[in-house]
Amino acid sequence: MSNNQNMLVEFHILQNHAASNLNRDDTGSVKDVVFGGIPRARISSQSLKRAIRKSEVLYEYLEKEKLGLRTKYLPEKVKEGLIEKGIAEKEAGKFIDLLMKIGGGSGDTKDEHKMTSQLIFLSEENIKTIIDYYSELKDVKEKELAVTIRNLIEEKCTVPVDVALFGRMTTNQPIKDINACCQVAHAFSVNRHTKEFDYFTAVDDLSGNFSDDPGAGHLGETEFTSACFYKYLSVDYSSLIKILKGDKDLAQNALCGLLNAVSFSNPSGKQNSFASHTLPHFIGVEIKNKKIPVNYCNAFVDPVIKGNWLEESVDKITKHAVEMRNAYSLPVVDNAVFKTTEQGNDFGENQKTIKDLEAWLKTRLA
Repeated sequence: MSNNQNMLVEFHILQNHAASNLNRDDTGSVKDVVFGGIPRARISSQSLKRAIRKSEVLYEYLEKEKLGLRTKYLPEKVKEGLIEKGIAEKEAGKFIDLLMKIGGGSGDTKDEHKMTSQLIFLSEENIKTIIDYYSELKDVKEKELAVTIRNLIEEKCTVPVDVALFGRMTTNQPIKDINACCQVAHAFSVNRHTKEFDYFTAVDDLSGNFSDDPGAGHLGETEFTSACFYKYLSVDYSSLIKILKGDKDLAQNALCGLLNAVSFSNPSGKQNSFASHTLPHFIGVEIKNKKIPVNYCNAFVDPVIKGNWLEESVDKITKHAVEMRNAYSLPVVDNAVFKTTEQGNDFGENQKTIKDLEAWLKTRLA
């Protein structure tokens, strides 16, 4: 199957959350969107990708040093490595003064730490390569350093797996742009979104010793909602293999890691207040032999409003998926589903556990 040059893998996920504010806007409100004329809760694709990238589950499938670090502190990271190798701090300092400028501009300084002007998205492996080739790089002219580092990294290293999946955009030369192999939709609630507020107080533990005022030491409120989210991801698998320099084992691990990370990870927003750590009740996987991605969001134009939300949401997406496949002759060559509901049997080959679904996916990618 992986020999097919147009292989597309799609994930359709339903996940129910009780009181939560997983992804909020600049005012602290739950992010939302109007869909089908109905307000829905929303989780941005950026928030979902961040949760996946930082998931401990992903590290079980991929070497951590091959995953990306997005930072402005590249000069300081390189300086630490050079000093560990025995390079004098003063000499290392001269080199990182040049590194500050490879992101464009003259760089920045914060709390005496030297930074690039823009975020640089590299892996630990990439950074180690810069450190290992310091003797060749330290004498490169300033205006040529960015291109030299870029060529060195491309020659010696694999593209960080999460960069290959989610892409990388830069406005300067130290690293090249990478088109994302994985498209991630903004998740939205399949039910009507209603904003609710938690009014809370914080009591001063010593107020009774020093004051006759029985009032609280602090008053506040937090916005939250309860929502069942539909999440959709589409992976151009053949392009992923190409970006990873033909390493099919690495690409396979990336897909299996992605499946598990998106299943077990949640955005970090307000988790200390709500601990909304739930798991999906439906994970559908489709494999196509043509690059025709289809988001099944229209299954929920009419929101889920009655009965058991878990069963109803699974029933809606299953019926819609079957209708779309038949109506448009979608090039689905294989499909499977893992679920914790009675509904959804027609979506694909049933898998009893998430590990069974992973094993099924692995055989299709081999």
